[in-house]
Amino acid sequence: MTFIKALGAQWNKGKLSQQLERVLMLEPEILSLFIGATTVTTVSNLIAAIGFQGAETQEQEQQLSHEFMLTILFDCFRLLMIKQIEHDNLSQAEHLIIQLTKMWATKELDDKPVNESSQTQYRALQQQILKLSEQLDELNRQRLLQKRNM
Repeated sequence: MTFIKALGAQWNKGKLSQQLERVLMLEPEILSLFIGATTVTTVSNLIAAIGFQGAETQEQEQQLSHEFMLTILFDCFRLLMIKQIEHDNLSQAEHLIIQLTKMWATKELDDKPVNESSQTQYRALQQQILKLSEQLDELNRQRLLQKRNM
């Protein structure tokens, strides 16, 4: 029975990855990030692997909402930020997720929120991502200066 549950979870991750890829392909400024060796498929798979939470994942065929996208990107961003701080060693796909999250955090909420509270939470999450990304950028600048001084 455990095998069947694990197989189902992998199937759901794959479906989520496809949905993420479709949403990302619709954004021209985000597509500009994928001119290197890492593809949008690779990044979508990594986001699905890191941010997948079985019960919370949207089971739908239509496009993912902006709120869902920001939430899953934020989950990935936090984990990758910790990895960056502790190990200072991210892959190109992981760097792209950080950049993608920053870009998504600057987007306005296109969907009509169900209530005012939902919109407030979305904006708070945007501000938190932007603040954390500034701190991460400052840390990276300091590390770069330290490396140059050696």
